[in-house]
Amino acid sequence: MNRQKHKRPISNSRIRNLKRQAGFTLIEAMISLALSLIVTSAMVALMANSLGTSTRVIHMSQLTDELRNAMSMMTRDVRRANYSANSIFCYGYSKCGYAGGNALQTGDIQIGGVIEADLSGSCFSFTLDRSFDGDATNDAVGAFRRVPVNGVGVIEMWTGVAGATAPDCGSAAGSTNWIQLTDPGTANITVFNVSDEGSITKEVSESKTVTFDSRQREIKIILEGQLVLEEDMVSAGTLADTIVNRRLEDTIYVRNDFVLPTI
Repeated sequence: MNRQKHKRPISNSRIRNLKRQAGFTLIEAMISLALSLIVTSAMVALMANSLGTSTRVIHMSQLTDELRNAMSMMTRDVRRANYSANSIFCYGYSKCGYAGGNALQTGDIQIGGVIEADLSGSCFSFTLDRSFDGDATNDAVGAFRRVPVNGVGVIEMWTGVAGATAPDCGSAAGSTNWIQLTDPGTANITVFNVSDEGSITKEVSESKTVTFDSRQREIKIILEGQLVLEEDMVSAGTLADTIVNRRLEDTIYVRNDFVLPTI
């Protein structure tokens, strides 16, 4: 006797499972693709923003270093203005530094302008006994100034010959005896102002009948600059008008008083 096999009827739940395994529809695939595109775009934008921020921080550090290095050189020299190796012999001699005295001076700190009429205090000079022989008259005068180089402000230092009474603040940028302290390819020095408004002159009595004037110097330096790279990018329209700008201020108390040539 042949037994006939009976097939089990397919239930509705099995039919639904088979339908679920049929794959994605076109609409579902398009939605998945759109979501993936949105997430990928957000990640790319985030990475680009992070890289741009890192580059900007590096540029800001470069600008800060340029300003700080220039300021450091100026404050170091100005603080020692009118230094003399013979100052040790000034004890008990109140008029030391006067012409003919033990520690010779060639002049007070001089502040003036340069070839551009933007700031009256954009160049200054001072004397210093660089050879440590007790006589500042046979040493090169020190000086710093701001001048434009192809439209970019640059801080320069005077390295003139010994015996020069005053540097040529009005000479062209890059001329003989001036060297650059800041890089015109990195920083545009927009402000350089030197002031001695805090200095005071006091009357000193050497005896009951003879008096002379001595000047205590307080020099204030303001230095401000911008990134040349970002200025170019703003001009080209590839960067909004948000140029990195840094400003440094320093007040220097000159250690050596200046004896005025009056009695």
